[in-house]
Amino acid sequence: MASSKKVKRNDLTLETKHEVVKFAERNPKLGLRKLAEQFKCGKTQISTILQNKADIVKLYEENVLSKACHTRKRIRESRFADVNETLYEWFCLAVSKRLFPDGPILREKAKEIAEAMGVQNFKASNGWFEKWKTRHNIKKVTVSGESGDVSGATVESWKERLPNILEGYSPENVWNIDESGVFWRTLPVKGFARKAKEAKGGKQAKERLTVAFIVNASGGSESKPIVIWKYENPRCFKRLDKSSLDVNYFSQKKAWMTGKILNSVLSDINAKLRASNRFVLLLMDNAGCHPADLAEKFSNIKVVFLPANTTSVLQPLDLGIIKNFKDHYRSLLLKYVIAKIDEATCASEIAKSLTILYAIRWVAAAWKRVSPETIKKCFRKAGVTNVDFEIVSADNYEEDPFADLEEDQSAGELNFLIRQLTDEENVPDAAEIEKDLPICEEFSDVTWEEEFFARLQSEDEIADITEDDDGLGEVVREPKLKRFKDAVDCLEEVQLFLEGKGCCEEARAASGLLNRVVEIHYQKLSLQTLYLPLFI
Repeated sequence: MASSKKVKRNDLTLETKHEVVKFAERNPKLGLRKLAEQFKCGKTQISTILQNKADIVKLYEENVLSKACHTRKRIRESRFADVNETLYEWFCLAVSKRLFPDGPILREKAKEIAEAMGVQNFKASNGWFEKWKTRHNIKKVTVSGESGDVSGATVESWKERLPNILEGYSPENVWNIDESGVFWRTLPVKGFARKAKEAKGGKQAKERLTVAFIVNASGGSESKPIVIWKYENPRCFKRLDKSSLDVNYFSQKKAWMTGKILNSVLSDINAKLRASNRFVLLLMDNAGCHPADLAEKFSNIKVVFLPANTTSVLQPLDLGIIKNFKDHYRSLLLKYVIAKIDEATCASEIAKSLTILYAIRWVAAAWKRVSPETIKKCFRKAGVTNVDFEIVSADNYEEDPFADLEEDQSAGELNFLIRQLTDEENVPDAAEIEKDLPICEEFSDVTWEEEFFARLQSEDEIADITEDDDGLGEVVREPKLKRFKDAVDCLEEVQLFLEGKGCCEEARAASGLLNRVVEIHYQKLSLQTLYLPLFI
C-alpha cells in the first residue's frame, strides 16, 4: 500500500494571517480549500484563522509598525502576561517622569514586579526581553521635539512653532483628545465642593466617572464619547447590548483612563484611517495615561504632545468644549430631577435612584448638543487655526483678539435650573470643580516608584468585585410594560398628551416611535400566528 506523503505545515506570519482575513472578507463565496490553495497552507489553518479573526486583526493593529507583523507566527497568551503588562505600565510611567530605562534596568524591574506579584519561576532572560520589546513595539526612547524640547517653553514660543508642526494637515485632520472626571449623579448644590475635595488624591467617589472626547479643528467629532466606569457589567446592563450604546464604554476599577484603554481606542481608529488612506495629527497633553511611545506607535496617527502645564491655554478641549458639554449634561440631570420632584421628599433622593445607564445616555445627548462652532472657536483660541478657521501657517499666524467664546446659552439655562432646586448663594461651578478631578493614576515625581510597587502589593488585598454589581445599592427598575400592546397603548397616550399641550413636533416624534414599535411587533409575530385566522 502506497504511503501518503506528509505535507509540511506552512506557518503563516501575523501579516499573512491578516491578509487571509481581509481576502476572505472580500471573497465571501470562496471555500476553505480555495483559500488554502491561495495562501499555500492547510484548510485547518484557514479555518482556525477565520475563527480567530477578531484577535488577529486586533493584534495586527497593535503591531503594524513592528517587525512582529513579519516574523510572528503563533498567537498565544504569554505565561507571564501579568508581569509583561505591569512592566509596560512601569516603563510608560518612567518615561512620563523623563526617565529612559535601558535593557538591564528593565529586566531587573521585571524580576521585582514578578516577586511583588507572587509569580513563580520567572526569569528575565534575553529571549523573554526581546519578545517583550517586540510585543509592545519598544524602541530606544528619546525625548521627542514636540514633547521634550518644549516642555519648559512659553505659550508664545509654542504657538510660533505650531505652524511648522501642523504643516500639511487640513483642519479635519488636526485632532485633540482629552479626558475629564464627572460626578454623574451629584447635584451641583450644597456639599458638591466637599465631595470633589474628597475625590482628590486617590479617594474616588462612587459617583464619579471619566469621559473622553476626540474632536477636529473643522468642528467635528471623530469618535463616540468614551465613558469609563468601575464595572464591566452593571446590573442596569442586564438586557442591554453594550455595542448599541451611543458611547464607547470601558471599565476600570477606579474609573480611570489607562494607557491600555487609550491604546485600544487609538488602535481601532488607526485601522479605520488606514483603510481610507487618511493621515491625522493628534494633539494631547502629558497625562500619566498618555504613554510617550504613542508618538511612534500608529501608522496613520501622528501624536504630538503639548508643552507641560499649558493645557489650560493650549488644549482646545480645555478651552470651553468640555465646559460646554458639562453644562448640557448638568441641565439634562437637573431637568429630570425637577420633572420627578413631586414623587420624592427631596431632590437628592431622585438623584440617588439613578443608574449609570442614565448617565451614559445623558453623556451621549449632551455631547450631541455641543455645536461645531464651539469646537472650531476653541481650536482657534488655542492658536491651531486662524480667524478664518484655517490651519495657521508661518505667513498668516496672528493672535485673534476675538477668539474668546461668547457666553453660551447652556450656562444661563443651568443657573436657572439650579435656582429651582436651591436658595443657596454662590453655588459652585461644577465644571470648574471637576477640572481638578484625577482622570488617571497619579504618582509623585519623587516617590513614584515606591507608590507603584506599594499599589501592586495592595491589589492582592482588594476583594473581587462581582461584574454584575454596580456597588451603589440601587434597585434596577423592571419595566412596567410587559407586552407590545401595552407599549402601543402607552405611546398613543403620550402622543395625545403632547398634542393636547400644543407640542406638535414632539407629538409627531411620538407618532413615529409608535409606528416603529408597531412594525417591530409585526416582525416578531410568527407566520403561523399572523395567517392562522385566514384559514379558520
